[in-house]
Amino acid sequence: MAIIAVANIKIADLEQYKKSGYLEQAGKTATMYGGTYIVRAGGSSVIEGSPKIERIIMIEFATEERFLDWYNSEEYAPWKKVRHALAESDMFIIEKLTDEQQSDIAQGTSLE
Repeated sequence: MAIIAVANIKIADLEQYKKSGYLEQAGKTATMYGGTYIVRAGGSSVIEGSPKIERIIMIEFATEERFLDWYNSEEYAPWKKVRHALAESDMFIIEKLTDEQQSDIAQGTSLE
């Protein structure tokens, strides 16, 4: 089942983050593992509650295994280290609905 990796990244020094090469290189490594960026720090508005939104990143992967292959890969390891040094991050993965599940919702059919 496809998953979406979601990260909320609070960057301490954006200029240093940019100079590190993270923005260019980390994205390349995700795509090597089939990752597709859905959101990369786009504009946002809080509608309800009080979330502390910083830099939101959403990347879709075909499976959780592919995500973990990327996240734990040699290619991403140095860039993950950079991110950990220059930012605070919250990250989680969620399952993406299948086309059938999306259709069920549109038709008012309950999901299990």
